[in-house]
Amino acid sequence: MRPKRNRTGASRRAPDGAAFALVVGAAALLALLAIRRTATFWRLRLGLGRLLARLPERVPDHVRVLPPPAEEYVGTLPWSPTEARARLPRAGFSEQVRAYFHAYDRDGEAVHEVGSFMRKPDGFTGEYQLHVRLFPDPNGGTEVWAHWERNPYVAPLRHLRMDGYDPAEGERRVRELLDELE
Repeated sequence: MRPKRNRTGASRRAPDGAAFALVVGAAALLALLAIRRTATFWRLRLGLGRLLARLPERVPDHVRVLPPPAEEYVGTLPWSPTEARARLPRAGFSEQVRAYFHAYDRDGEAVHEVGSFMRKPDGFTGEYQLHVRLFPDPNGGTEVWAHWERNPYVAPLRHLRMDGYDPAEGERRVRELLDELE
């Protein structure tokens, strides 16, 4: 089959699937990075998480909304989610662009994360990171869930295999950092 020709006579082919996905993915990542700089990035993540929660359970994990692992629960802060999101950057945290979406059932209602943050104590190319998720508490506070893990930008396969994943170390580190913010 011959490629279609446009008005100038140049051939017009459908984009290669992998190349097209790469371009769309790169554009989406750039858009997220641009939006990340605004105070509403978490709202975008929350909206996307609520949309993804409607997908059938048979879709791959990386696009599903998953419950946070119980062993990651650290406790509840007396601060509102808004205040928690404002305080975490003062302790070296930044919003996590690429992270699984999480929600859990509380009394028959889905409770979605309202913040996903990471702290890389050894910088962007450090081997590990502290990942913290925030969930609204019914009394106006903020639930904190955390784990220590491999940096996905440095060791993506080890990160996905959960090599080095440590909720207890995450809790220890986040408690230490949050005590400094009080």
